Amino acid sequence: MKKLILTFSIIMSAMMILPDYADAQLFGGKNKRRKSSRKIGSFSGSKRLFNPEISYYAVGGGINALNYFGEIAPRPTSLSTDISFTRPGINLFLKQKFGERYSWKVNFMWGRLKASDIETVGVDNFNAENANRYLRNLDFRNDIYELSFQGQLDLIKHGGRFSSRPPVNVYAFFGVGVIYHNPKGQVPDYFSTDAFMADNPIDFLGGNSPRYYELEQAGEWVSLRDLGTEGQFFDAETRAQYNDLYEKDLPQPYSRIQIVLPVGIGARYKLTNNLDIALDFGYRHTFTDYLDDVSGEYVDLSGFGDPSDPNAALAMAMSDKSNQFDGQTFNENILPAIYSQRIHTYNTVLNPDLTWNRAAGYGKAAGVGNDDVRRNNRGNQNDNDIYIVTNISVTYILGGGLVRGAKFR
Repeated sequence: MKKLILTFSIIMSAMMILPDYADAQLFGGKNKRRKSSRKIGSFSGSKRLFNPEISYYAVGGGINALNYFGEIAPRPTSLSTDISFTRPGINLFLKQKFGERYSWKVNFMWGRLKASDIETVGVDNFNAENANRYLRNLDFRNDIYELSFQGQLDLIKHGGRFSSRPPVNVYAFFGVGVIYHNPKGQVPDYFSTDAFMADNPIDFLGGNSPRYYELEQAGEWVSLRDLGTEGQFFDAETRAQYNDLYEKDLPQPYSRIQIVLPVGIGARYKLTNNLDIALDFGYRHTFTDYLDDVSGEYVDLSGFGDPSDPNAALAMAMSDKSNQFDGQTFNENILPAIYSQRIHTYNTVLNPDLTWNRAAGYGKAAGVGNDDVRRNNRGNQNDNDIYIVTNISVTYILGGGLVRGAKFR
């Protein structure tokens, strides 16, 4: 992905330099004579760039299609996504053209990212690698609110009034933006210490040694960030104890506000003197691995507290959902695909009174089972999450009152 960004930056730089270089080669003699006859103080480059007669404002909006790339994807690679989870969005913008090739735009966008392990992998696609991802059973949705400032560079230059612009143009854009995001997950019916869901969970509620804890928010989408599913909100004493026991530092809470770098390419078509329609593809480079709330390792569930506390039980359930399968699916489909040692019992050291059972490899506390780090990982901390925005927009050019100094021709 870093190579992609570098390549795009080189292309952008070339597009900014080569058009003027080509102009100089084609009209070299004429330009040289003009340049030699001018003084530095009368250089017209900036005048041409900000010429009010070719500068105009525009407003517009469109619909987006968003695709997510991260941990909850078909394959553990940077460019893997599930097209079936493409979600719509909208955008609004204010734009100004200045000079022969350049524009700037302030763009506001809303869109939704979504993914699910079991829907993406599917039981029919099991193999030694993705069956673990199916068993992980995580899901999320995240509403992205993005405000960005973008610069645009047109391939075909145009130095006249807006009404005489080329009927078709190709452009590249790049910029910087800020997003607000809040990943959410869907709550199961129960948190259980069992390795899979029993047919009659109600029989195991309450008592001296309950195995099932009913969740009040069952079926709802709740903020995963607020739960600290990877131990972000363990108290200071627990964090210190955790470090001593597992020789690992727990992550800090992530911010809902993040910087993004939008880059992309597009093409526009002139519908009327004042209307354009455009299609563009934009890549969003982010600086967070938590668009899906998945990044690090599973944690010792007892760090969330006592499961008799509804808040602790909810955090436990959303942190480790690898047991949310019925017994038949678990025993006949999942385990034969990947495991020889089927179930482990985990005796937590933070709270010896709490034990839970999970399929070997998933649901482990961090620091346990490091002979197989891949299975102990909840996510991949080496790659940040990204998203792609495909946008169809309509632009209305405000060619009347906002063109400074415009004259009829």
